Amino acid sequence: MNQTLRHLTFVGRAFANNHLRRNTFAQIWPAFTSSSALYSHVNSENHNAHNILVKDPGYRATVVNPDALAINWPTAITAQQFHTLINQDFSVRTSDEMYKDFTAISLYIVGKDCLLTDTVYDGLRDRLICVLPQMTDEQLLSILALIPLWNTKDAKNPVYYRLWSEFDRQCIERHRRWTLNKLLLFMDHWYLMRLSRLSNFVWMGVRKLARKPSRLTPKQLVQMMFYANTSRKFLPTLPMYDIEQEICSYYNDFSIRELGIVSLGFFKTQTPIRNQELVKNLYNSVIKDISNINSIELAAFLKIFRYCSKHQNADYMYKLMDALINKVDEVNLVCCVHMALLGTNLLIKHENLLKKISQRIVDEISLTRIKDLERITLALTMLNCNPQTTPCIFKMIVKELQSDTRNVEFEEHTRCYIYTLSYLALKNIYPYDCISKALKIETLNKCFGKRLSKFNITRDIVSLNNSVLLECPDYSGSLLPVTLNESCNEHLAWHIPTSNTLTKLSTNDKNFIKLYKELLSLFKNESYLHVCYPLPHHPKSDIIFCINTNGEPVPIPETMKNRIVFNDFKKPPELGKWFAIMSLVRNSVLYYSNEYNGLTLCKIRQLKKLGYEPIVFTVKELGTDYDFQTLISNKFKSHGITFD
Repeated sequence: MNQTLRHLTFVGRAFANNHLRRNTFAQIWPAFTSSSALYSHVNSENHNAHNILVKDPGYRATVVNPDALAINWPTAITAQQFHTLINQDFSVRTSDEMYKDFTAISLYIVGKDCLLTDTVYDGLRDRLICVLPQMTDEQLLSILALIPLWNTKDAKNPVYYRLWSEFDRQCIERHRRWTLNKLLLFMDHWYLMRLSRLSNFVWMGVRKLARKPSRLTPKQLVQMMFYANTSRKFLPTLPMYDIEQEICSYYNDFSIRELGIVSLGFFKTQTPIRNQELVKNLYNSVIKDISNINSIELAAFLKIFRYCSKHQNADYMYKLMDALINKVDEVNLVCCVHMALLGTNLLIKHENLLKKISQRIVDEISLTRIKDLERITLALTMLNCNPQTTPCIFKMIVKELQSDTRNVEFEEHTRCYIYTLSYLALKNIYPYDCISKALKIETLNKCFGKRLSKFNITRDIVSLNNSVLLECPDYSGSLLPVTLNESCNEHLAWHIPTSNTLTKLSTNDKNFIKLYKELLSLFKNESYLHVCYPLPHHPKSDIIFCINTNGEPVPIPETMKNRIVFNDFKKPPELGKWFAIMSLVRNSVLYYSNEYNGLTLCKIRQLKKLGYEPIVFTVKELGTDYDFQTLISNKFKSHGITFD
């Protein structure tokens, strides 16, 4: 025992010396604690990012090297010595003695899957909590390094929480006197304990580092972004502009992998990059080094590009899409899905890329997660793309949704299942058995709680329900209760643009009002026009009117005029030919083309199904400077409408 404790004393002294610290850490982790086991419950993105830091010598002083886990360490104490230690009266042990005891016991339990919360360790934990304030920083650091050797999967277990929250408190109390490197080193230990997201200390550390980014070195800046990612927190009050400026100033000092960590930090904290010059530089770097970027790193870049790109970056995005075609067969399926989603925010459609991704998913569809089936369906329907795969990707997705092998995923990712059906409905694809399963009250309760209301039922659910009512007359499966559906319709279809509002009008509202006023001057009487929601599950209202067989406008019946929202989806009265004027927003049309997006095409199809002929005005047309009345007149003539 004395020999063992002398050895552990050496360990304690070694932790106090910076140049010996890494070697000591390597020794106290036994070989059979693999990095894969350590990170089994940790996001692979974070694991990949941390490995990048570990392999870069520039982070040696501030990052723990998991490769050290592979170095052999003999059993520190025997079973008899362990039982002697664990059965002693811990209440009389000093802080130095507790440090040695905890180290010896931790090394003994390695590989035995021992729960730190087990009652046999009550005395050990209670005394450790009491003496932590008396321990040195180096002792505290080595204690943190030993925690991952235990089974600590349940971070919210009250017993374990009491212990790690004391660690957290100690780090918070001490961190103000630490150097930035020491702060980063402690934060890395919290990452290894899988507690970054719960730790107040890590959050405070990120805040301290981010407040004055100009004092950070390039390496410290990258590491700060990594912990911002793992803690998922960035305060709105932090100087994000200054952080972006520092990243720009050090840009050439970063490797492509470090840039990936920076990008992931912005994305995971839901912090958009506002500096479009930085976004442009990231595009150029990814395109240049794309052959050296792995699936996880590429997915990180694709996420931030989708999240932050503006239309001024559209050309760079399309150029990247060209480069991505050759990566489709090299990366994993999740990365393929992020490739497909890349153009969805800006509505940029790259036919060849989407076709290749879709064929890859069809070929490996049994390996594709249901949440990724949802995402690829979203991308294809939003961008109005039929990739013509063999066999048809939409039929394969339906087949997967119907498969019993997906039942476990249905239970775990029920919303993804329902949303996939909602996106398929945009393409007029309705698998009745799946829809009935999705719209059961029990299913909806699982997703949105026991009290279903207009406040928690999402538009996608209402859209699926209404589309079935409208386009599937022979459907006899589950649907939303009528009163709930009507309530949801009223809740969603609320926005009728008027010039009487006190709030600032959007460009889309101004265009709508401009169009309505021109129509009113043409029709001469408001009784011929009605602004309403014939399809309340679609976000924009329409202007409906009717022309009789003599080519004259017909007054809208009062039964229709008195309603803004049409819940019943009945055809309008047979007074003549009915029209619905659609005022589109910018995102209704795909970029680089005059093609409508999937939602707009669905609305056009459903208006026709309901008995209205759509007359479509695009943003480009509504924003035109030439004679607006001539534009309307030409539109009407193309639909067979003429006025004297």
